[in-house]
Amino acid sequence: MTNANKKGGLFSSLVFLALLLTFAAVVLSAYLRLENIGLGCADWPTCFGYLAQAHPTGLVPASAAGAVHRFTASLLGVVVLVITLMALRGRRPAGVGVLAPLLVFALTVFLSVLGYSTPSPDLPAVTLGNLGGGMAMLALLWWIGQRAVETVEPVTPRGLRLWTVPALVLLIVQIGLGAWTSATLAGPSCPALPGCGDGWQSMENLRQGFDLTARLAIDESGRVITDTVQQSLHMVHRFGALATFVFLVAAAVRAVNADPRFRATAITIVILLLIQVGVGTSAVLGDLPLLLVTAHNALAALLLLAVVNLNHLATPGRRADQGNVSPRTAV
Repeated sequence: MTNANKKGGLFSSLVFLALLLTFAAVVLSAYLRLENIGLGCADWPTCFGYLAQAHPTGLVPASAAGAVHRFTASLLGVVVLVITLMALRGRRPAGVGVLAPLLVFALTVFLSVLGYSTPSPDLPAVTLGNLGGGMAMLALLWWIGQRAVETVEPVTPRGLRLWTVPALVLLIVQIGLGAWTSATLAGPSCPALPGCGDGWQSMENLRQGFDLTARLAIDESGRVITDTVQQSLHMVHRFGALATFVFLVAAAVRAVNADPRFRATAITIVILLLIQVGVGTSAVLGDLPLLLVTAHNALAALLLLAVVNLNHLATPGRRADQGNVSPRTAV
């Protein structure tokens, strides 16, 4: 094995470790956030919606799960730092540029500051930033890991990226809607399927609900005040889920028809979509049990990885005629 291959192997191993740690941190963060707002509490639903106070080390509570989360996040920070230094010093595979590792490092710093310096738990934008940043790190690390594999990519079928890129964008938007639904405590606002009663069909509700600078309204007992605004947000999330499901299935079918090498990833996307729909439906009908809603978050992360992988396969990397990476795709 050459020295370059050894360096590339170490880099890829560290990226894989960082990927596992990031996935664990994302799931643990979702679990802690949902537990803190009362999901799965004994006296449901009257015990739901009481915000925990900020702790000296941020919003992560001093529980066993909180300790595991802090350890995971700390170890992840060290691994990301090593990956970034290796990338800057050129000790990376040919298919990996500097930009993606730098973005991962920037997200790590952002999430660290967000986690340890959050002044109050009543800011939905913090939850959005926390979940969005974790998901972005997960996607970037998976992309780096896939681009680090030195393979000669066949020519991508024409027009396929017109499906794969919008599919990724739509999924990112839907994950953001899910994060915002959770951050505004809109999850229990629509306990039935498929509708949500009357009063949620309001543009004013949407204007208020999607105000990123707003704080949650809290009554004298410390419980978040909810109304039809949360219902509107919940229904937007449901409509987004339907649109995402239809488009991702269509993109998966288009990918399989375009080239058999997309088959495994496309099938994975469809299977994850079906499981996600089943878990989401069961969660609503079952009064939002904590573990099931946490699984909903984990499945969203896995689905994101699958769609990122589809985009990786559809993006030319190494050229068969040169054996070198095209500068425009070395990210």
